[in-house]
Amino acid sequence: MDKSRECLIQPVSQRVYGEVVYWLSIVASMICAVAPVIAVASPGRNIANPHFLYRAIWEGMEPLAVWETAGSGFPGGNFWLGSMTYGDGLAAFGLALGCYSAGVALLATAGTFLIKKPRAVGWGIASIAIAALITLAAAGVYQQV
Repeated sequence: MDKSRECLIQPVSQRVYGEVVYWLSIVASMICAVAPVIAVASPGRNIANPHFLYRAIWEGMEPLAVWETAGSGFPGGNFWLGSMTYGDGLAAFGLALGCYSAGVALLATAGTFLIKKPRAVGWGIASIAIAALITLAAAGVYQQV
């Protein structure tokens, strides 16, 4: 291999991170594309009726007023855990998966830092620590006010 091509090769950890984020984002976007169709097709099987929800959003209502208009109020963070079979629960899962893909990718990246030689233990630990912060934020444990 010539010298000009050597500088173009990315480290394995960066390729692993990119691949994991890429594929999880693709899956999340497919879920988010299908979920509104399910929600509109069966409005009774949703936490918030999509017909009232979309109208309230387009009217420019505040978020809490939108939840009150479309359903019975804001069901709380991570409401999709108990409503995965609903259209809006599936859409919220797709959004959560897309957002959490960075945490999953960081765990995979930490594995490459700790397994591949030369080992980069400091970067592996930093990746795990950041993935832990993302997990705490996704679980609703850590919230910045």
